[in-house]
Amino acid sequence: MPIWMLISKDVDFSDKENRYMAKFPSISFKSLSDGSFMEDFETYLTDQFPVRDACITLKTNALRLLGQRRINGVYIGSKGYLIAEEEKFDSDKIDALMKAINSFAAESEANVKFMLVPNSSLIYEEKLPYGIDSSQDKTIEYVREKLSSNVGFVDVRDALTAGKGRQLYYKTDHHWTTAGAQIAFAEYAKAAGLDVSGIQYDNYCVSGDFCGTQASNCGVYSSRDVVNICVPKDSAGSYIVNYVDETRKTATLFDMSKLEEKDKYLVFMGGNYSRVDINTDAKNGRRLLVIKDSYANCFIPMLTPCYEEIIVVDPRYYYDDIYQLMSDASVTDVLFLYNVNSFVTDNSLEEVLKKVLQS
Repeated sequence: MPIWMLISKDVDFSDKENRYMAKFPSISFKSLSDGSFMEDFETYLTDQFPVRDACITLKTNALRLLGQRRINGVYIGSKGYLIAEEEKFDSDKIDALMKAINSFAAESEANVKFMLVPNSSLIYEEKLPYGIDSSQDKTIEYVREKLSSNVGFVDVRDALTAGKGRQLYYKTDHHWTTAGAQIAFAEYAKAAGLDVSGIQYDNYCVSGDFCGTQASNCGVYSSRDVVNICVPKDSAGSYIVNYVDETRKTATLFDMSKLEEKDKYLVFMGGNYSRVDINTDAKNGRRLLVIKDSYANCFIPMLTPCYEEIIVVDPRYYYDDIYQLMSDASVTDVLFLYNVNSFVTDNSLEEVLKKVLQS
């Protein structure tokens, strides 16, 4: 085995695990003396072990045969669903986040909405293993009660529950599907006072072979997902997308080249970026700022007929002054869009909003 490993070429990227693998660590007196070299070398051995994928599959199958239904933070649910374990709720952390959001809304003259999207563990709770229950209803209610009157809460739980005859979440990935986002968009349109009665949308299947992060995390590859995109009818050429930090412009919010990669959810906007500006031909004077996680990526294309300008900010990568951005862009509407698991573990949003308050 050591000889096999020595002569084998290192793997740069694992398609199954959807991540870059560890490189051989550099050797120095400091790394040897403080023990960091051995720690990094152990990680390297683990990542570059020959027939690693086969070993992981063998381990997963053995655990399943023994009756284990939770592997590496993923529940092996019924009907092929792989459902992420719910993140722990920290009331002190949530209180700080809600205080920052409420203060931000108080400082803003814009119409502020907040959408907290439940994960599949709540909407498809019946697919969880026996004895596992969702606590996200309590989390969402806690957050809702903490919002001030300056923030409109967009509750999508009932609408998603009513529509769950369709596949609203990927079986192999932690994101919702375009069908789920469409249901939530209808709820947002009502809450924001958008007239979408004259807007038609076309749905296209762009892939039938998506195997997402949940499959990678637990090593179960028995299911494949279909990826659909939702496109406003006759919208070709109706907007320009500016990836600000990348100094790149396109005429579409869909990056079809990502369908050649393992993570096919990247087809929506090409992934996550610090700031994306979308200028449309709506000409209605409404300008929207979306502060979001990756759940928003398949939601945003549906907004393009409704706003003259849409500015998308991902706090994980954004370091500028949002308050100044809102002033410069004359923002009329703000939407916070997060999924529950992402929101309760967020470490970026509060800092971005604090910068606004301290500027």
